[in-house]
Amino acid sequence: MRLFTSSIVFASAMVLGTSVPALAADPAAIPTPTVTATAQDGNDDVDGVLNTAPPASPTESLSNAPTDPALDKEPDIPGGTCQPGQKCPAAGDCDESRWFKPKSLGGKYHWAVGPRNSNYNGTSEKEDMDFTAETSGTVGVSFSGELTTKVSNVLQEVNTKFGVTLSASITAKLGNVVHVKGVPPHKTVYAQYGVWRRKFTGTAYYQHHTCYVTKNPVTGYGPMHVGWYTWDE
Repeated sequence: MRLFTSSIVFASAMVLGTSVPALAADPAAIPTPTVTATAQDGNDDVDGVLNTAPPASPTESLSNAPTDPALDKEPDIPGGTCQPGQKCPAAGDCDESRWFKPKSLGGKYHWAVGPRNSNYNGTSEKEDMDFTAETSGTVGVSFSGELTTKVSNVLQEVNTKFGVTLSASITAKLGNVVHVKGVPPHKTVYAQYGVWRRKFTGTAYYQHHTCYVTKNPVTGYGPMHVGWYTWDE
């Protein structure tokens, strides 16, 4: 098995954080201690709530260039007990075919495009903060395991089975803005721009013309949409 880190294409370099004093309001009407991020284009904070920890990272070693497996995997042979590369008389001749069977749909993971950014509220009042993306990049599908069929076929199977919309790649463009409201005094807000991806698992199959079948467990991450991940400390 060959495992590599997924690659991202970046163009230019920086995200700015700016702070704006919050408007005066009735203290009784201001919820505490919750800090919210108002959804704008690309902001994917769940229910507008600012997160309290950095984004989770995949635990697998990932590759963005899956390859066909060797023929020395554990066989699953229909109608015979022959070895890899041998003829299987009981099964007869088979058409070479490749397919993917999805197993489970996992959580959402944020893949960064550009550096992590932050802004500190050093005042004694609540503040609003804006973060604007000045970095662009394209994020694709990543896999752990050896894939035996086209990425487009894998995504079609996953989308159909689980009712999601995962793409082969998505580009995060310049100028995307996230607005964070009511940051408490002496708190630091972090903002990460990029693409949200969804985890899935399944099995990749390859049936050889001798009727010998290889199967490989696969974990993948497919792009959903552009967005931000914001949190405070």
